[in-house]
Amino acid sequence: MNEALGRGNERRIDYPFRPGAMPPLFGDTASVLVVDDDPMVVDLLAEMLESEGYRCERAADAEEAMERLAEQDFALALVDVLMPGESGLELVDRALDLYPFLAVLMVSGVDDPEIAEIALRTGAYGYLVKPFTHNEVVVAVSNAGRRRCLEIESAVYRRRLETRLEEQSADLDDALEQLKALHDPTGD
Repeated sequence: MNEALGRGNERRIDYPFRPGAMPPLFGDTASVLVVDDDPMVVDLLAEMLESEGYRCERAADAEEAMERLAEQDFALALVDVLMPGESGLELVDRALDLYPFLAVLMVSGVDDPEIAEIALRTGAYGYLVKPFTHNEVVVAVSNAGRRRCLEIESAVYRRRLETRLEEQSADLDDALEQLKALHDPTGD
């Protein structure tokens, strides 16, 4: 998180999961897929996020959500837990198999710790309970995005370190072979 101090003791925080501040994986967009069978909830969530600069696509069920996910890249999906047909939990499980870089927040009209725990075990980064406030949604989206960005960066750095260690190990093996050849000119 980038922090810049303003005049006096004011602190301005620039969240990385904001339009124009996305990691390279997401380009400069912050596209969000909102999935709920209640059109009023979908519109409310989309309007809240669009007022913050996010681009939102809407889906009424799991099938439509999977179509949208196949059509374009999304940084985040807000998914209703209970929907007719395939549940939001099943959708998230399936979507994350195909789109592992997608950050997910679950949305529910039920404030049930067991459902929240199940939602988090599916790979969701948060659980919003209806009715929610504008600030709750924006903070949850920002936190989910920040966490996902950090996980992606961590995976990239881990892979770079693994590659570098493999290269150095190969260099050391070559150097050892050269030393052996110097001490045993017969090659035995």
